[in-house]
Amino acid sequence: MTRPENLRMVNLLDIHVETITHETLKEYDRVAMVDVQPHYFGGLIDRVDLVIDHHPEQPGYAAVFKDIRPDYGSTSTILTEHLRAVDVNISERTATAMLYAIKSDTLFFNRSTNRVDLEAFSYLYPLSDAALIRKMEGAEITLERLDYVLKAFKGGTLIDQVFCAFIGSSPREDFIPYVADFFLQLEDVKWTVVAGIVNESLVVSVRNLGYTKNAGEFVRRFFADIGSAGGHRAMAKAVAPMRAFREKFGELAGDDIGARLQAFVHEFLTHEPAAPDKKREAAAGIKN
Repeated sequence: MTRPENLRMVNLLDIHVETITHETLKEYDRVAMVDVQPHYFGGLIDRVDLVIDHHPEQPGYAAVFKDIRPDYGSTSTILTEHLRAVDVNISERTATAMLYAIKSDTLFFNRSTNRVDLEAFSYLYPLSDAALIRKMEGAEITLERLDYVLKAFKGGTLIDQVFCAFIGSSPREDFIPYVADFFLQLEDVKWTVVAGIVNESLVVSVRNLGYTKNAGEFVRRFFADIGSAGGHRAMAKAVAPMRAFREKFGELAGDDIGARLQAFVHEFLTHEPAAPDKKREAAAGIKN
């Protein structure tokens, strides 16, 4: 757990977090996964008892029970429906955490949202502590995050409403989707593709406005054969070992990785191979 707002949530709600490993999982009678599926752990886990998730279903594992609903904006929406179905008394602490999860997953209903997310939000809101949620959200902008925004701004490209950037090595994965979300707010930007290296793996975050082609299909087309890749229409992620990335695409420098991502997007959006020598636009051109 590294995102500042998540750390603040843990502290404010006094949530106990215990680090476990693949080996310690063997000590438990049952294994449940929430908001994640076994493929995320790189083949270390092939069987679980319960999976509850709003990400698209991935193959390669067995589960006693699955509740996977990719049309939902948040896993907390699914959990809210389960708790309401059995008439559980949801505490203020739990309602606050779940409400914050829905706001975070949907960017406060700006992406991947439908009626059930709104209904869950409406049900949880009077049960939660709104003041605590405001304190959690206050941690969203940090100097560390702004540093990576500046790196993307200086080295990124904006071509045909697609912003792509490679931000280099990062100590934390959450910087990458933060930058992708940040640049999607710019005028005339409809797609953002931001990549960085975390623990010798290339992490790629993709965002779009939700009414264009599917971001999940994009990452699966280019990265599923060398790592994990998936997501929704408006947001997706791929994680691939740098060794596998280099074997498939060659030894690329930082700027070349950004240019290659830009070419991938345009190939995907136009169904035509992007010209390798297509002129790149400097990030400063965003202001023009």
